[in-house]
Amino acid sequence: MGQAIVVLLIVGFLMIAAEVFVPGLVLGLCGGLCLLIAVGLSYAAYGMLTGTGIFAAVGICTLGGFFLWLNLFTRTPIGKKIVLSEGLSSGDAVERDSLVGSQGVALTALRPAGTALINGQRVDVVAEMGFIEADAPVCVVVHEGMRIVVQPLQ
Repeated sequence: MGQAIVVLLIVGFLMIAAEVFVPGLVLGLCGGLCLLIAVGLSYAAYGMLTGTGIFAAVGICTLGGFFLWLNLFTRTPIGKKIVLSEGLSSGDAVERDSLVGSQGVALTALRPAGTALINGQRVDVVAEMGFIEADAPVCVVVHEGMRIVVQPLQ
């Protein structure tokens, strides 16, 4: 019985680790089920004290392995390809804030949303009111998060 418990524990941890490379939750669920069966068998075969000890060890190893994986996986070649290594810069937000008051040209018809060329940049914009024809001159009046509101120039 002891060998079956050890085999189930090893297989369970290996299946959970393999879930990283074969997503779909099937291996992770099967691995978790192996761990639960191993803990249940240890309770049945060795009693409450040993079963609780194995349950605690599985929990500690699972959490420890997870945090170790979080720290080490991003340094591996596969992890570097999967994980975003740079944060988003706030430079875009500063540039967009400086667009208020800028003038440009509507590249598409704004009904009310569309695209405009402002300061040499293509930006998604929304017309403040109504419809603005393509190639009409526009002026930026409001910047709300990612939303840029324009109105036609008079």
